[in-house]
Amino acid sequence: MQRRVGKAVIGMVAMMGAVGCGTPEETAETALAESLQAVAVTDGPDFIVKSVKGPVSMHDGADFTATVTVCNQGTQGGHTDIGLYLSVDAVISVPTNPGPYTDQPAGMEPSDFLEPGACQTLSVPGHASVPSHGAYYLGAVADPLGNFPEIRENNNTRTGNRLGIGASSDLIVSEVTGPTSAQSGEPFTASIRVCNQGTASGSAEVALYLSEDTVISVPSFPSPYSDQFLGMEEVHLGPGVCRTVSVPASVSSVETGAYYLGAVVDPGNTEPEFLEDNNAKAGSRLGLGSRPDFIVSKVTGPTSAELGQPFVASVSVCNQGTEGGETDVALYLSEDKAITASTPEQPGDALVAPPRPAGWLEPGQCRALSLNAYVDGVSAGAYYLGAAVNGHHGSPELIADNNTKVGGRFGVGAGADFVVTQVSGPTSADQFTEFNASVTVCNQGTREGSTQVEVYLSTDTTLTVAHPQGPMSDFLVGWGYVPSMAPGQCQTVAVTQGQVPGDGAYYLGAVVDPGNTYIELVEDNNAKTGGRLGVGDAPDFIVTQVSGPPSSEPGDNLPATLTVCNQGTRSGSTYVDLYLSQDMVIIESPFANEPEDALVASAVVENLPPGMCQTMAVQGNVPFQQSGAAYLGALLNPQSSFPELLLDNNTKVGPQIGFGHGPDFVVTKVTGPARVTPDMPLSASVTVCNQGTRGGHTDVALYLSEDAILTPPSPYRPSWEPQVALQSTHYLEPGGCQVLSMLGDVWLEPGAYYLAALANPQQWDGELIRDNNTKVGKTVSITH
Repeated sequence: MQRRVGKAVIGMVAMMGAVGCGTPEETAETALAESLQAVAVTDGPDFIVKSVKGPVSMHDGADFTATVTVCNQGTQGGHTDIGLYLSVDAVISVPTNPGPYTDQPAGMEPSDFLEPGACQTLSVPGHASVPSHGAYYLGAVADPLGNFPEIRENNNTRTGNRLGIGASSDLIVSEVTGPTSAQSGEPFTASIRVCNQGTASGSAEVALYLSEDTVISVPSFPSPYSDQFLGMEEVHLGPGVCRTVSVPASVSSVETGAYYLGAVVDPGNTEPEFLEDNNAKAGSRLGLGSRPDFIVSKVTGPTSAELGQPFVASVSVCNQGTEGGETDVALYLSEDKAITASTPEQPGDALVAPPRPAGWLEPGQCRALSLNAYVDGVSAGAYYLGAAVNGHHGSPELIADNNTKVGGRFGVGAGADFVVTQVSGPTSADQFTEFNASVTVCNQGTREGSTQVEVYLSTDTTLTVAHPQGPMSDFLVGWGYVPSMAPGQCQTVAVTQGQVPGDGAYYLGAVVDPGNTYIELVEDNNAKTGGRLGVGDAPDFIVTQVSGPPSSEPGDNLPATLTVCNQGTRSGSTYVDLYLSQDMVIIESPFANEPEDALVASAVVENLPPGMCQTMAVQGNVPFQQSGAAYLGALLNPQSSFPELLLDNNTKVGPQIGFGHGPDFVVTKVTGPARVTPDMPLSASVTVCNQGTRGGHTDVALYLSEDAILTPPSPYRPSWEPQVALQSTHYLEPGGCQVLSMLGDVWLEPGAYYLAALANPQQWDGELIRDNNTKVGKTVSITH
């Protein structure tokens, strides 16, 4: 690859060096030829670079690959060259003789023949060679040498991402999360994810701030302190490594209202980095004070209704504030994704269900409501179904602009509405072979109808339908007829004439009513992308299952069981690595001394024919420093050592494991009666197990919840859900279980409640894992 890139760069420079050299006569002839070529043509290709993306950092002299999408928006077909450049600023300039070369040529790749309207995504090989180390912009230019006449010659450049070249760190904050609300002086914990996207290790502090806006500013003397410092932690990261740190904080002496939690890594600029202006990140919002904060968490309803027809929608309302309160909720139809609630001063979107009380909600409590709605006052067409709480702002809240929620699309009128709900097919195929696909089409409109469906292979998740006026960038591989369907009916159509194009990775997708020949209630919901299809002559390994023990002690053996399958077209063997990760993303790091995820075992996957699976036992070793909860995961084909059809589907995350010396209590089963009355006790059976490494006993609390989510108490607030019973277990050895017979008092209003149990409700910190203590059972009806 390096030889090819070097020749491309040398060729670019040599051809540009020919311009402006030679005798005066030759120079005049060259100038005349350039002037003729510069004349704008009215009929021809017109190439543009739609996007360019490359790595975030690399060493000087390293080879790299950039992804460039080039499109022809002209009137005739043609092909062109794509040149890569490295620039110190955001303006990409093609070097010309005699120079100086402000931007460095980095590589070139020819495109295929592109018809008008067609696009192609290219993997362009590049070579980083710069006069000085630092930060550069990666850019791409279509037809950089002016070899192909176009309708427009001044629209060929595109600037992409910035990247660091050399040996340096580049620390960024990728995520900041915290609670949704807190009272003044109440302690809380924020999580900050810090990454080093440079080429060398780096150490710095990461600071947590409270800001009124999304611009996080480090306070500096003597300017006013616009953002409030909350806490700081030290991080040390190897190149390519990320780490999540927890920062304890509390806020006082601020006005009640909405704020942003933000973070800045290396706030004092003490660590030399490639980029010094990408260290800040604004995260989640935090409501501060003693008030409720009402939100709509979910809106569901039918997909269509006729004018004048009633329907029922379900809306979930939550209070994520610090105090209880009452609010109302209303249902709307909107032409866009922004729900504008109606007020006495200004009408909003079409109100289809007037405000109704949501009842009293304690902090953290949610309630699902059924709203009776009626379609009126709108024209036939496509709308969004949405809801708003506290529309008249009658109840003061911590955050006043988070009260609306948009649900699904909603068709109004008399007509069909065809959608593709599922697309399935093979996971791999040989080049130019036929395959079978299955497409499920549904009519979610108000009238019956029939249509056609087309199946495509696309290089991305966006399907481009073929039109008679021009070619498509996606490959039409088959079609089928959809018989007449009544409203609410679905049909599964088999497409058997699909033929795959050249080698590569494609998304299998389908489009119903591709020619827009059938008038529908909603016209822009006809396409759906399914799974990926690997085309070529190679295996494709995936991990389908990862299992291990629920707990382990540091330094112990870690037995794991993996199931590996080959969904490619050819037999092959590979390696598999077993990891422990703090999150559900397995990251392979080439720097073994500073990995984000801990490598605990490696094994060989024996030769697997296409379509075959192998279940294998892998024995790992738990690092002595491992403590707390971690996810067990597997990564196939490390370092991409073996060719595969798909290289980005090789990881699988399994169960969470508790590491250390302590118990881990879980509720495995909760049962109770289907119906009780207020004058009788609630008798429930709760099974509690200890899956930790040490024995212990715990308390178990029994709750009745209005929804299927039990909100456990925090160190600062009790659970809002009513606790009806509390009982202690015996001493449970590791692996031991006990069935508790619990009797509870029923004092709630009549209705349906979920029976739920919580082990360790006091949040005792001696447990290995504390977020697996709840279990929700079936509903119990309270009747008179």
